[in-house]
Amino acid sequence: MSDKKLLKSEKIRLKNDKLRAKGKNPVKGWGQMINTGLGGINKGENLSARFDNKGFIASEQKTIAEDNQRKREKNN
Repeated sequence: MSDKKLLKSEKIRLKNDKLRAKGKNPVKGWGQMINTGLGGINKGENLSARFDNKGFIASEQKTIAEDNQRKREKNN
């Protein structure tokens, strides 16, 4: 590998070690995704003119955020 990639890799490794020392998982990811039932919509027709699901997505995001908050409080 090039020196630039090795430097970046080492920097990320040190950052992850610090997070693990604090008890956090650096490779946890973003968490739960919302299932809107519209998988692959970007490749299909534009349904935004006929179908508005912003309210549904907002309520699902709020529910997931509340669940995550409860889990954080339970772990602490």
